[in-house]
Amino acid sequence: MVAPYTAVALSTRNYAVKTTKESLENIKRINDFMDVAVMVAATDGAPVRLIVLPEMAIQGMPMDFRAGNKEQHESAATTIPGPETEALAVKAKQFNAYIAAELLWVRDEDFPGHLFNVGFIISPQGEIVYRRAKATSDAYEGGALGTTNPHDLWDQWIEKKGNGSKLDAFFPVARTEIGNIGYLICHEGAYPETGRGLAMNGCEVMIRATLIEPQVMQGMWELQNRAHAMFNQMIVISPNLGPQVGKDGGFFDVFGGQSMIVDHKGHVLVKQPGMANGDSFVSTVIDIEALRRARIANGVTNWFKDLRTEQYAAIYEQPIYEKNQYVKELPQEGWLAREDKRRAGNIEKLVERGLLVRPNN
Repeated sequence: MVAPYTAVALSTRNYAVKTTKESLENIKRINDFMDVAVMVAATDGAPVRLIVLPEMAIQGMPMDFRAGNKEQHESAATTIPGPETEALAVKAKQFNAYIAAELLWVRDEDFPGHLFNVGFIISPQGEIVYRRAKATSDAYEGGALGTTNPHDLWDQWIEKKGNGSKLDAFFPVARTEIGNIGYLICHEGAYPETGRGLAMNGCEVMIRATLIEPQVMQGMWELQNRAHAMFNQMIVISPNLGPQVGKDGGFFDVFGGQSMIVDHKGHVLVKQPGMANGDSFVSTVIDIEALRRARIANGVTNWFKDLRTEQYAAIYEQPIYEKNQYVKELPQEGWLAREDKRRAGNIEKLVERGLLVRPNN
């Protein structure tokens, strides 16, 4: 029996870092605000058991992300566990809560030379109980931000990270005493398959962290979050990154706020209205037992029992973005142009298959 608990999604100011030392300074600011947010959120009547940070909260958004800066990537790169997770683990123990967060540049001993964008969860005992590398990305992710997509290491990734299981390799889920939790990062949430992948591996609470403008102001952020929740009958906690602090100490915002928590029917339970001039949060009480009752009910809106998986599998028989593309290569200059060319080639494939039709003008 899981007692109702409060989940807190932080939306904090972000400072672009160049070193691990600067990352730790960010975490100190985050932890200070966490004290206040947890204290206020606990007044809702249930103990805070889950605290969630958005993508780039710790290392910030690189100011020159379109151009890339390999030296910055390397100097700010870290490990999990590492100094950043140790600093957050102090708060996990203090609050007896799980803390879910993300690190943009993570080294992995299984794949030397590569950096990965990784979501992770720390237990109330201060232990790393979950990690998942971002596996759906745009061209900037590899070319400009210097990270590798696990799909580009397909065979090796499945062997080393999933023990042969594709689902566990790309869509792992943390089984905890407060529910089954998964972490989805930014651009991944634009694809229905990503949330479904976590759901089909047992996810009950999905963290979908951060989305950049203009997608937030255009309504894509909320639409995607609600769709993931409704289609997969899971709770979606979506913290968006706060405003960036400029060199003059002022704020500028390219994310638009609107952090939210959505229930399993796609209803927005709480939502930050827009950009905050500093740190903010949203919180609400989560009832996992109510979610589980809804999931096993034999009603029309219990989608899982009606899945006819064989016919859906036919959709993906022909690949579009080929796997194993960077098994023998490391991030280097020219990746962005190469990725743009590769994606243009993928569009040509879709035209040839008749999936896309060229306009007449």
